[in-house]
Amino acid sequence: MYKTIDTKQPNELLLLRQGWINPEFELTDKVYSYGKLTYNGILRRNAMAIAADNTWQFKFGPVFSRMLLITDQSGAIIGETKRKFFSRSRTLTLQNGFLAKFYRPSIWSREWVWESAEYGVIIRMKSYPLQFKDKIATEQSMAPAALIPLLIFLGAHLIILERRRRAAR
Repeated sequence: MYKTIDTKQPNELLLLRQGWINPEFELTDKVYSYGKLTYNGILRRNAMAIAADNTWQFKFGPVFSRMLLITDQSGAIIGETKRKFFSRSRTLTLQNGFLAKFYRPSIWSREWVWESAEYGVIIRMKSYPLQFKDKIATEQSMAPAALIPLLIFLGAHLIILERRRRAAR
């Protein structure tokens, strides 16, 4: 149904919004579809990402927690993200030992970056809220290929939540 992302070459991908009432976000390069991000629940804070090889769910921790839990299709927790108070970056920690930071280089920038101390810059995401699409550029790095779709969908989820938070002000 979905095609796997080729990580051997730099890719320029788009995350396109489809629908108004229950929006879904499709990851595509205008030729192939690589997966989708859907929201469920009343507040639409929890999301499910479906890719070619895996399905993940992103759920927030306890009520006043800044932690986001990542589970696989069997419901096992495979990782979490945390954000410190007064910080613009989130730290991703997976059960396999992978660590990465998700941040915006400048407060004025539309770009978000996934960066790991081990692999360097992995993914750059540019957010265009009024166009209903985000541009995603995967960098050539030695990061495991199975992590790329997870990082893309998790980053997209965090960007969408940030947009909603700003719109509610």
